Amino acid sequence: MTQLTVIQRYYDLLFNEGRVELVRELLHPEYVNHSPGWPELPRSRDGVAIVVQAMRAAFPDLHYTIEDLVTSDGAVAVRTRARGTHRGEFLGRPGSGKVFDVSQITIEHFRDGQIVAHHRVTDELGLQRQLGLLG
Repeated sequence: MTQLTVIQRYYDLLFNEGRVELVRELLHPEYVNHSPGWPELPRSRDGVAIVVQAMRAAFPDLHYTIEDLVTSDGAVAVRTRARGTHRGEFLGRPGSGKVFDVSQITIEHFRDGQIVAHHRVTDELGLQRQLGLLG
């Protein structure tokens, strides 16, 4: 599978559809999540399955759109927009029905045709503001 195909499946099938069975196909056994995110979760690919399930429970209509994609040997940089409606618990707060739309940038490093390292920056402040989680 090409890097581009892996990235498309990562967003379209894993995150947008919640198909966590694809974690082992898309992510290398030595995968490490270097993003701040949820520090209590495993940094391995097992943690990714937990994040996908938690995000889809909180935002059943979660949808990522790839806005920009830059590839190089061994890495891909992706700018996405994430959208969803807060229907379930998120950061200890029950669903509010509020909609969010935020940008994020990820850099995915590859080994043996799979993602082996993940770095992400998300507009966390914008997300919390849109969901009414501040103040």
